[in-house]
Parts: sequence; C-alpha cells; structure tokens
Amino acid sequence: MRRHRAPLGLAALVLVLGLPALARYGVTWDEALGDFFFGERYLSFFLSFDRRYLDFAADPYPAGRVPDLSVSPFRDRPWEYYPVANALAAASSRLLSGRLGWLDPFDGFHAVNLFLGAILAAALYVFVRRRFDATAALASCVLLFTAPRIVAHLCSNVKDPPEMALFALTIFAFAAAYERGSTLGLAGAGVLWGLALGTKANALFLPAVVLVAIAVGRRPERWRGRTATLVAALSAGAAAGLLTVLALWPYLWGAPLERAREHLEYIGLRLFATRPESIQPPLEAIAFTTPLPFLALAAAGAGIALRELRGRDPRFVLPLAWITVVLVRLHLPGAVNFDGVRHFLELFPPLAILGGVAASRLAGVVRGVAATTEPETTDRRRLRRAAAAAVLALLLAPAMVAVLRVHPFELAYWNALAGGLDGARAKRLAQAGDYWATSYRAGLEWLNAHAPEDAALAVPIAQHAVRLVAPLRLRSDIGLLDLARPELPELRPGTLQILEQVASERPVYVMFVLRDDWTNELVEDCRARLDPLVRWTVDGAPILLVYRWTPPA
Repeated sequence: MRRHRAPLGLAALVLVLGLPALARYGVTWDEALGDFFFGERYLSFFLSFDRRYLDFAADPYPAGRVPDLSVSPFRDRPWEYYPVANALAAASSRLLSGRLGWLDPFDGFHAVNLFLGAILAAALYVFVRRRFDATAALASCVLLFTAPRIVAHLCSNVKDPPEMALFALTIFAFAAAYERGSTLGLAGAGVLWGLALGTKANALFLPAVVLVAIAVGRRPERWRGRTATLVAALSAGAAAGLLTVLALWPYLWGAPLERAREHLEYIGLRLFATRPESIQPPLEAIAFTTPLPFLALAAAGAGIALRELRGRDPRFVLPLAWITVVLVRLHLPGAVNFDGVRHFLELFPPLAILGGVAASRLAGVVRGVAATTEPETTDRRRLRRAAAAAVLALLLAPAMVAVLRVHPFELAYWNALAGGLDGARAKRLAQAGDYWATSYRAGLEWLNAHAPEDAALAVPIAQHAVRLVAPLRLRSDIGLLDLARPELPELRPGTLQILEQVASERPVYVMFVLRDDWTNELVEDCRARLDPLVRWTVDGAPILLVYRWTPPA
C-alpha cells in the first residue's frame, strides 16, 4: 500500500488545490463559442439517444433553462467541435452543479480537467518511478503542474488539457503493454488513442510517436521474433481507436468520410483564417512562457537522453520520440500557432519527464558529494537526503512562486527571458495578456459590487463570453449591450452613436481585456480619452480594464 501513497497523494493534491480555485476563472473565448454547447448536446444525446439533440439549430430543452447554451455563436459549426472532452465536461457540470450543487455550471464544466489532471499526475508519477526513481517522478509532476500556463489551462480550458492528459495516458498505456509483451494491452491503448482523437486532432500524430519509439528503441525480449504479432497488435489498436472516435462522434455518422474530410480541411486551412499579428512561432512561445528552471532541467534531461541513445534505452527513446514528433508537427508546411502554447500542451509531459530525470541526477550528485565528506551514518544519510531535497526545492520553487504571483491570471504569465508581461508587450509578442478573456469574471464581480442600478455594459472584445455567463454572473439590472461580433474585432456599425444614446439615459460601463491583435474603435476611444475606474495587472502591465464611458465633449 505504501507504494501507492505518492501517486494517490499527488492526485488528491490536484483536486484539493484545484477545485476551490475554479471560482476565480471565467469561461474562455472558445468555450463560449461552442465547446459547452456541443458538449451538452452530445451528452444529452448519449443519455437519451433522442436525435433532436443532434439538430443543432433546434432548442429541445425547456424554456428558461440556465445556463442557456443556445446563445453560443458557433452552434452551427459542428465540424469544429469534438465530442469526448466536451461531453465529459458537460457530465461533470451536471454532477457537481446540477445534482450536488457544489459548483456553478461553468465551474462544473472546468472541473473535468482536474479529474483528468489527477489521473495524469498519478500515472506520470508511476510511469517515471518505474523507469527511473521516485525523485525523478516527483520532480516531473511538480514541473508539469506548477507551470503557470498549465495551471491556467487546467482551470479554464475544456479541450487542450484533456488532450494533454489523454495523449499522455495513451503513451503510458502503450509503453506498459509494449514492455510486457501484451497484445491485448496494445489494442486497449488504441481505445485511449480514440478518446484522445475524439478530443483534438493533435492525436493524429500519436501513432508516429509509437512507431518512432519502436523503430529506434531496443526491442523488449518478449517481442523478438514476434514482429508479425506486434504489427497485428498495433493494427488492432489503431482500428480500436478509429472505431472509438467514430462511435463517440455522432456528427460523423451520417457521412463519416465526407465529414471527417470537412473537419481536416478546417484544420488544414487555419493558417489562412488566422490574423498574421496573432501568429507566434512555437519555439518562441515555449521559451518565453515556460518557467526557467523547467526549461533548464528539460534541456539538461534532453542532453542526458541524447547521450543514452547509443544504447537505444527505451526509457529515453520514448520521451525523445514524443518531443520530436510534436515539434515536427508544429513546423509542417501550413502549420500555424497562436494563443501561446495551448495548441501543443501534449509536449509538456515528456519535457517534464526529462526535467525530472535531470533533477534526479543533480540530487544524486549532491548526495554523492555529501557522502564523501564524512563516514556514512544514519544521521549522515538523513542529511544527504535533506540536502538533495533542498536542491530540488530550490529548483522547483520559482515556478510555484510564479503561479502564486500571477494567480488567477496565469494565461498572462511570461518569464524573465520575455521581461515578464510588461516586456512581452513592449516586444509586441503575440497574445501578451489575457488573450482568452478569462479575467472577465473578476470584472463582472467588480461591476456587481460597484455599478449603480440599471447600468449598461459594453464589452467590445469577446462579448459572447460575457453574454453566455451573464444570467448567472452579472447582476440582473445591468444590461449587456449587443455591439460586438465573435469572429471579427470590428464592432457593429454605429456603435459609438448607440452608446451616446444609451449614455443619455443610463450609466454606461465598458470592460475589455487588452489584445493588440484584436482591437476596435471603442477600445481605442476609451484608452485615448478616459481613465479606467479599475484595472487588473500582471507584472505591472494591465490585462483587464473597466471604464465609465461618457460621450466626447
């Protein structure tokens, strides 16, 4: 039982720290567009098999249902939205909000990440502990789960963290089955791959990780002379994965090949639908938004792994193959990256594994040095362990401090190489700020406490994210004005004239996050003429502003 304490403790820690923190994060830009809507629809369908829920233009729910997800702007784009994580998020919301009443519905959607994160923490620890040691396992988990951007996504993003977790769990399951020589285990890992593929198309590249690891690594004794069996088992796993995603995505059922092609075309053409000023090279995003100790340890771990490649040790081959395939994907012709690192979160578990290995080696050096200074005794052994623990604490503490310093605005975290958020904005780095508008929750709480009765609110950036939650999180007498569109930064024609008319009858407030790649006339008008009533900052740089708007004199 003792060997299970650490992984179970880590899983519990993710939940104990994460669940109370959910109340500080708003919904993201994309979730409000359609993730919540499609998750609820697919869950409703699988619970009833009532095909009305697959008519996305209809509203089969009772009138007055809260939250009203029918206002999601992209409900007519089913080819953009995956079923697995979204439906799991809807299930966690129904349980924790509707049945138990512990969370509000939107926090309930986000809670699924913490349950998957808890499973990932336990599995990561076990995976690394069995192949290296407990120090490497603990360091890997701490590196991964204290990276500020990872923390932010775990608490406010229902598609990328589930993909990270399911991607990693699939690879862990494959590695365990491959090492044991289990054909059934390899086929079972294929089901996990199907869940990952039904969460995000990043999983299309997961088989390449497996194939590279098999081709480069030293083959386990159990598979020598069994190549045909191995190929058959991998093929069965691939088939199980494809059948899983087909079974779980009702949108595909009517015309599987045609609709799968439609989805892949949408992904392949993202480069042409992305504003040039929003694009950020992935290596730049990694270098500027990852804590420096994490970067240093991962680099040191990669050096150790590369040195061990001569022996084709599968312990090192697998994380290197994992990292290489993801990085190659990010640099394929037509690939595009924006929104920091969220589109490739599956890269961070193997980086954390290598970082944990480097941390363990460093701790071992410290223990060895300490051991040479005096004869070995029980007290001396304890002192060596304490010295190694102190080294690990010094390496890992900066990320923990960074999370506490910027919480709950970890999406605006930039490390010292970027000069913090202030330096990132000065360098005009893409999405330098709360690019996904999760901080609107803090703004709504301020307005609820300070706005006079019957005030009006204009949200010129990501208005849809406020509209979705307003029935639950905005005071009922504050009217949300309909001025913005989710697909374009420009406001509706005549916005300023509309505001002048409204301002003659009631107080008008304007709230927005700062996004240099997504601005408009109302944002510029406020910043040029008015002083903010309140602002929220990270590293001294503003991320969210609230103004009392008045017409020009």
